[in-house]
Amino acid sequence: MTKPKNLFASILLFILLDLSILGINYWIAYQISKDAIAINLSGRQRMLSQRITKTLLALPHVKSPEDRTLTIQEFRDSAKMFDQTLSAFQNGGVAIGGDGKAVTLSRIKNAQAAEYISEAQKIWTPICNRLKPYLTSKINIPEALLLQTQHEMLNQNLQLLDMMNRLTSAMEQSSRDQANSLRIIQTIVFALALINFIIIVRKFHLLAHHAQQASLHFSKLALHDALTGLFNRRQIEQKLDHELMNTNSERHHKLTLMMLDLDGFKSINDIYGHETGDMVLQTVATRLSQHANKNDTVARLGGDEFVLITSQLESESAAVNSVAELIQAINKPISMNGVNVNVGASVGIVFQPELNRSRSDILRMADNAMYKAKISGKNRYSFANGD
Repeated sequence: MTKPKNLFASILLFILLDLSILGINYWIAYQISKDAIAINLSGRQRMLSQRITKTLLALPHVKSPEDRTLTIQEFRDSAKMFDQTLSAFQNGGVAIGGDGKAVTLSRIKNAQAAEYISEAQKIWTPICNRLKPYLTSKINIPEALLLQTQHEMLNQNLQLLDMMNRLTSAMEQSSRDQANSLRIIQTIVFALALINFIIIVRKFHLLAHHAQQASLHFSKLALHDALTGLFNRRQIEQKLDHELMNTNSERHHKLTLMMLDLDGFKSINDIYGHETGDMVLQTVATRLSQHANKNDTVARLGGDEFVLITSQLESESAAVNSVAELIQAINKPISMNGVNVNVGASVGIVFQPELNRSRSDILRMADNAMYKAKISGKNRYSFANGD
């Protein structure tokens, strides 16, 4: 049976899985955004390496002092930005983004990309170390140093450009792989959430089924005798009201009610105990049910009293034959734990009562007739006289 705490655990798991999916969505969006910034900056590194070389090549051809100053400043800015970004890729740190604002980059962890950065640093670090005193100050860069840097960049430019191209490709591939991995995890979590949702629906269905079964069980308990399984007094009263309504509406008398009280039952209880007495009541209930027709109603009123309602008897003689067979069936010995016990039955019969009789009237008449049979010698029947 589905327990409420198990259902609660399934619902809690479903909520956690949903939150996980939401978290993964946010993480994918965050990671893609972060990778996009890094990839854009790696693409800018290619442009900066070319700009460094172009400004150095342009310096000998610049005539005016103002243009020379601007060209050297462009060289300084490009070299400083290239170095800062390359260092942030390798160790993590701050770089200048495309909008001119500071951007914090994490150290590149992809092995292939990290190798390209290391190769680029081998080319760039010796050049940068000579330039650093002049990149962060207003000191004029010596002509000899500019010529040396120009020579080195011309020799190393293509290799440096190739490293930056490879770095960009490696970072793009790494971003795709990471996003795909997260999406696989997301798919797995979604599948688990879907399975868990199906389980929850199934558990709700089982709970509803169990509730329905419990309702039917309690309804049965409310209308049935717990010991014998027969209808109880409440149900027989409802059945009798229903039969009287049908009898009155059809305008002819077909209702017959028999009330039985067992003879000799008290002595069985006293001699053999209540457990044996209960078995006797169960056996009598079985024999009553076997004697009854399909549409008849058999009930235990309480103690050793039983009622049978039938609409199958057309005459008093038919009622006599029926009750005689019933008493004969009850009189048969009952074997209990190797001991045979016998009980009889005193039966009061109300045969086709008048239309104006109520349920309480009929039960009272049957009880009076049964009492008359009992004081007349027991193990016999008596018809109600209509009083």
